Amino acid sequence: MKQAIKILAVLVAVMLLGVGEVRADTEWTSGHHVVSGSDSYFEICMYSNATADIFGGEIYKLETFNITAVDIFGGQMDLLYVHDDSTINIYNGNLDALGVTENGSVDLYAYDVTYHPDGGHFDRGWIEGKYIADDLFFTFDLNHLDTFSHINVVPEPSTILLFALGTLFLRKQN
Repeated sequence: MKQAIKILAVLVAVMLLGVGEVRADTEWTSGHHVVSGSDSYFEICMYSNATADIFGGEIYKLETFNITAVDIFGGQMDLLYVHDDSTINIYNGNLDALGVTENGSVDLYAYDVTYHPDGGHFDRGWIEGKYIADDLFFTFDLNHLDTFSHINVVPEPSTILLFALGTLFLRKQN
């Protein structure tokens, strides 16, 4: 019995430690990639100036490193992690959780965005709002404490135009 427990303990240790580096099932190290329609990925890691456009499909986890860029126009994504000067533009889509660290940044093309610093699945806050592209409501959890400080809410073009006209009007009155 003790021998069986020792063998089981060794097997569990080997499984936990792994044989080498744990890697994503899909790695993009350069070039431009497109995810759409019925495409389905478990985990994608992007490195070294790789870019991607996501129009649809499903991704469980997308993680970016080393100055990558992603434009999200649709699809379903459970986890999005942004690192190392990577830039993500979110125009639409269903996202469950977002984590941004280091110098990563996210441009969220939305309005009526509200940040809730408490709560969410990870108890690190969550945000909600409406996408400019189609007025659809969204909500997603934040997975790192300082994630919201890396999110830039980009207002719709008409809001920018009204702000510019208001500035000109105020200037003419002076």
